[in-house]
Amino acid sequence: MNEPKEQAQYISCYNSFDSSLVNLIPNKIPNSFVSLGYASLDYFNEIDDYAGMHITTKIANEDELKVLRNKYSKKAKSINISLDSCLIVINTYGKLEKGVQGNYDCINPIPVPQYGICISNDSTHLWERIKDVEIIIVDFQFTDLLKRPESKKRKDLPLEFSTGFSKGITLNKTDMTIQKWLIVW
Repeated sequence: MNEPKEQAQYISCYNSFDSSLVNLIPNKIPNSFVSLGYASLDYFNEIDDYAGMHITTKIANEDELKVLRNKYSKKAKSINISLDSCLIVINTYGKLEKGVQGNYDCINPIPVPQYGICISNDSTHLWERIKDVEIIIVDFQFTDLLKRPESKKRKDLPLEFSTGFSKGITLNKTDMTIQKWLIVW
């Protein structure tokens, strides 16, 4: 069971977003979750801030994985493998391993949150791309949803990518998990 206080915080964060942004994510924490994280739009203030949510749940078997993949593939703007160099990693915490952030010169760079595609390496203290996961991007835009002044936009990204949002899922066949996520930066 989930702690009532955490459930209330999660729901409050969920409600801080427009419903069209969080429509992939459960509106309350399911008992079957493996991991989660959330950062409300209410506290989005600094240039390196982000807002978003992610929740990972177990998948029962390969049949369920196929059903979920088909369901979300129908809505997808992009389907990629985790090592695709055109995936632009939006940093949320710590330092990324060299080359992890992606190639801004791609014809169609696709933004994904660090938590959707990276894992922390405890020996190097760097975030590395996860190998062999599938990323299904349901929607993304390089736009400023919050209409911030220039001084509040991200400086770790090129100007044309310094604001935006992305939502999608990460399917991990090895761990038999699905992570649903949203990031606004």
